[in-house]
Amino acid sequence: MNPPTRARPRQQPDETRTLILDTAEELLRTRPFRELSVDEVMRPTGYGRTVFYRHFTGLPDLVLAVLTRVLPTFAAATEAFVRAAGEPCDLDTTRDLLRPVVTSWAQHGALMRAMRDAAVYDSEIDAVVRATYDRFHDRIVEALEHRRRSTGLLAEADLDQLGWLLSAMNQRYLLVTFGEREDSDPEVALETLALGWLSVLNAP
Repeated sequence: MNPPTRARPRQQPDETRTLILDTAEELLRTRPFRELSVDEVMRPTGYGRTVFYRHFTGLPDLVLAVLTRVLPTFAAATEAFVRAAGEPCDLDTTRDLLRPVVTSWAQHGALMRAMRDAAVYDSEIDAVVRATYDRFHDRIVEALEHRRRSTGLLAEADLDQLGWLLSAMNQRYLLVTFGEREDSDPEVALETLALGWLSVLNAP
Protein backbone atom coordinates (compact mmCIF):
# COMPACT_ATOMS: atom_id res chain seq x y z
CA MET A 1 0.00 0.00 0.00
CA ASN A 2 1.39 3.37 -0.99
CA PRO A 3 1.79 6.01 1.72
CA PRO A 4 -0.68 8.88 1.54
CA THR A 5 0.44 11.93 -0.44
CA ARG A 6 1.02 14.97 1.71
CA ALA A 7 -1.05 17.89 0.44
CA ARG A 8 0.57 21.27 -0.07
CA PRO A 9 -0.60 23.74 2.58
CA ARG A 10 -3.09 26.12 1.06
CA GLN A 11 -1.74 29.65 0.63
CA GLN A 12 -3.59 32.89 0.26
CA PRO A 13 -3.22 34.58 -3.17
CA ASP A 14 -1.08 37.38 -1.69
CA GLU A 15 1.26 34.84 -0.11
CA THR A 16 1.67 33.00 -3.41
CA ARG A 17 2.35 36.25 -5.26
CA THR A 18 4.96 37.21 -2.67
CA LEU A 19 6.62 33.82 -3.00
CA ILE A 20 6.87 34.23 -6.77
CA LEU A 21 8.24 37.76 -6.39
CA ASP A 22 10.84 36.63 -3.85
CA THR A 23 11.97 33.84 -6.16
CA ALA A 24 12.13 36.10 -9.20
CA GLU A 25 14.11 38.75 -7.33
CA GLU A 26 16.67 36.18 -6.21
CA LEU A 27 17.05 34.89 -9.77
CA LEU A 28 17.31 38.35 -11.32
CA ARG A 29 20.16 39.21 -8.98
CA THR A 30 22.24 36.39 -10.43
CA ARG A 31 21.35 36.21 -14.14
CA PRO A 32 20.16 38.41 -17.02
CA PHE A 33 16.48 38.86 -17.77
CA ARG A 34 16.88 37.21 -21.19
CA GLU A 35 17.89 33.94 -19.49
CA LEU A 36 14.80 33.84 -17.29
CA SER A 37 11.75 31.70 -18.02
CA VAL A 38 8.39 31.22 -16.33
CA ASP A 39 9.21 27.57 -15.62
CA GLU A 40 12.50 28.55 -13.96
CA VAL A 41 10.77 31.12 -11.76
CA MET A 42 8.05 28.71 -10.71
CA ARG A 43 10.18 25.61 -10.12
CA PRO A 44 11.44 26.64 -6.64
CA THR A 45 7.93 27.63 -5.58
CA GLY A 46 6.47 24.19 -6.30
CA TYR A 47 3.76 25.71 -8.47
CA GLY A 48 3.28 25.62 -12.24
CA ARG A 49 2.71 28.05 -15.06
CA THR A 50 -1.04 28.24 -14.44
CA VAL A 51 -0.45 29.75 -11.00
CA PHE A 52 2.09 32.20 -12.45
CA TYR A 53 -0.43 33.55 -14.95
CA ARG A 54 -3.02 34.01 -12.22
CA HIS A 55 -0.76 36.72 -10.81
CA PHE A 56 1.26 38.11 -13.74
CA THR A 57 0.66 38.64 -17.45
CA GLY A 58 4.23 37.62 -18.28
CA LEU A 59 7.86 38.04 -17.29
CA PRO A 60 7.98 41.81 -17.97
CA ASP A 61 4.99 42.27 -15.65
CA LEU A 62 6.84 40.23 -13.03
CA VAL A 63 9.98 42.36 -13.38
CA LEU A 64 7.92 45.52 -12.97
CA ALA A 65 6.37 44.12 -9.79
CA VAL A 66 9.81 43.25 -8.41
CA LEU A 67 11.08 46.74 -9.17
CA THR A 68 8.11 48.34 -7.46
CA ARG A 69 9.65 47.06 -4.24
CA VAL A 70 12.97 48.89 -4.68
CA LEU A 71 12.25 51.97 -6.82
CA PRO A 72 11.08 54.09 -3.84
CA THR A 73 14.50 53.60 -2.24
CA PHE A 74 16.19 54.94 -5.36
CA ALA A 75 13.75 57.83 -5.60
CA ALA A 76 14.31 58.94 -2.00
CA ALA A 77 18.11 58.75 -2.25
CA THR A 78 18.20 60.58 -5.57
CA GLU A 79 15.78 63.31 -4.48
CA ALA A 80 17.90 64.17 -1.45
CA PHE A 81 21.00 64.51 -3.60
CA VAL A 82 19.43 66.48 -6.44
CA ARG A 83 17.77 68.89 -4.02
CA ALA A 84 21.17 69.67 -2.51
CA ALA A 85 22.91 69.91 -5.90
CA GLY A 86 21.49 73.39 -6.27
CA GLU A 87 23.48 74.59 -3.26
CA PRO A 88 27.23 75.28 -2.94
CA CYS A 89 29.03 72.09 -1.92
CA ASP A 90 32.55 70.73 -1.62
CA LEU A 91 33.85 67.22 -2.30
CA ASP A 92 33.13 65.89 1.21
CA THR A 93 29.55 67.17 1.10
CA THR A 94 29.01 65.76 -2.37
CA ARG A 95 30.29 62.36 -1.24
CA ASP A 96 27.89 62.38 1.71
CA LEU A 97 24.96 63.35 -0.50
CA LEU A 98 25.74 60.72 -3.13
CA ARG A 99 26.40 57.88 -0.71
CA PRO A 100 22.73 56.76 -0.43
CA VAL A 101 22.45 56.79 -4.23
CA VAL A 102 25.55 54.63 -4.66
CA THR A 103 24.47 52.33 -1.83
CA SER A 104 21.09 51.76 -3.49
CA TRP A 105 22.75 50.88 -6.79
CA ALA A 106 25.27 48.61 -5.11
CA GLN A 107 22.40 46.68 -3.52
CA HIS A 108 20.01 46.61 -6.47
CA GLY A 109 22.04 47.23 -9.61
CA ALA A 110 21.22 43.79 -11.02
CA LEU A 111 17.50 44.55 -10.72
CA MET A 112 17.95 47.85 -12.53
CA ARG A 113 19.76 45.98 -15.28
CA ALA A 114 16.77 43.64 -15.50
CA MET A 115 14.45 46.64 -15.85
CA ARG A 116 16.56 48.02 -18.70
CA ASP A 117 16.59 44.66 -20.47
CA ALA A 118 12.87 44.05 -19.96
CA ALA A 119 12.08 47.50 -21.37
CA VAL A 120 13.21 46.23 -24.78
CA TYR A 121 10.31 43.74 -24.77
CA ASP A 122 7.62 45.62 -22.89
CA SER A 123 6.22 49.09 -23.60
CA GLU A 124 4.95 49.58 -20.05
CA ILE A 125 8.39 49.02 -18.53
CA ASP A 126 9.93 51.21 -21.24
CA ALA A 127 7.50 53.95 -20.22
CA VAL A 128 8.53 53.55 -16.56
CA VAL A 129 12.22 53.82 -17.50
CA ARG A 130 11.63 56.91 -19.64
CA ALA A 131 9.48 58.56 -16.98
CA THR A 132 12.15 57.91 -14.37
CA TYR A 133 14.82 59.52 -16.54
CA ASP A 134 12.55 62.45 -17.35
CA ARG A 135 11.82 63.12 -13.67
CA PHE A 136 15.51 62.96 -12.81
CA HIS A 137 16.34 65.35 -15.65
CA ASP A 138 13.65 67.82 -14.61
CA ARG A 139 14.78 67.84 -10.98
CA ILE A 140 18.41 68.33 -12.02
CA VAL A 141 17.47 71.31 -14.19
CA GLU A 142 15.55 72.85 -11.28
CA ALA A 143 18.61 72.45 -9.05
CA LEU A 144 20.93 73.89 -11.70
CA GLU A 145 18.66 76.90 -12.20
CA HIS A 146 18.74 77.54 -8.45
CA ARG A 147 22.52 77.12 -8.44
CA ARG A 148 22.88 79.65 -11.27
CA ARG A 149 20.71 82.21 -9.44
CA SER A 150 22.43 81.80 -6.09
CA THR A 151 26.08 81.45 -7.19
CA GLY A 152 26.39 82.93 -10.66
CA LEU A 153 27.95 79.67 -11.88
CA LEU A 154 26.87 77.93 -15.11
CA ALA A 155 26.04 81.33 -16.56
CA GLU A 156 26.64 80.28 -20.17
CA ALA A 157 25.39 76.69 -19.92
CA ASP A 158 22.30 75.28 -21.63
CA LEU A 159 20.77 73.87 -18.46
CA ASP A 160 18.33 71.62 -20.26
CA GLN A 161 21.15 69.90 -22.15
CA LEU A 162 23.35 69.86 -19.07
CA GLY A 163 20.53 68.13 -17.20
CA TRP A 164 20.42 65.38 -19.82
CA LEU A 165 24.20 65.01 -19.65
CA LEU A 166 24.19 64.60 -15.87
CA SER A 167 21.18 62.28 -15.93
CA ALA A 168 22.77 60.05 -18.57
CA MET A 169 26.13 60.09 -16.80
CA ASN A 170 24.58 59.07 -13.51
CA GLN A 171 22.35 56.32 -14.86
CA ARG A 172 24.84 54.82 -17.29
CA TYR A 173 27.82 54.90 -14.96
CA LEU A 174 25.93 53.31 -12.08
CA LEU A 175 24.26 50.75 -14.32
CA VAL A 176 27.57 49.61 -15.81
CA THR A 177 29.32 49.66 -12.44
CA PHE A 178 26.75 47.76 -10.41
CA GLY A 179 24.54 46.10 -13.01
CA GLU A 180 27.08 44.76 -15.47
CA ARG A 181 30.35 44.39 -13.57
CA GLU A 182 31.13 42.07 -10.70
CA ASP A 183 32.92 43.06 -7.49
CA SER A 184 32.73 46.81 -8.11
CA ASP A 185 33.97 48.87 -5.18
CA PRO A 186 31.24 51.26 -3.95
CA GLU A 187 33.83 53.62 -2.46
CA VAL A 188 35.64 53.96 -5.78
CA ALA A 189 32.32 54.52 -7.54
CA LEU A 190 31.33 57.13 -4.96
CA GLU A 191 34.59 59.06 -5.38
CA THR A 192 34.38 58.94 -9.17
CA LEU A 193 30.78 60.10 -9.26
CA ALA A 194 31.38 62.90 -6.75
CA LEU A 195 34.31 64.24 -8.78
CA GLY A 196 32.25 64.04 -11.96
CA TRP A 197 29.34 65.98 -10.49
CA LEU A 198 31.57 68.65 -8.92
CA SER A 199 33.44 69.23 -12.18
CA VAL A 200 30.12 70.17 -13.78
CA LEU A 201 28.39 71.91 -10.89
CA ASN A 202 31.32 74.24 -10.24
CA ALA A 203 31.90 75.18 -13.86
CA PRO A 204 31.97 78.94 -14.51
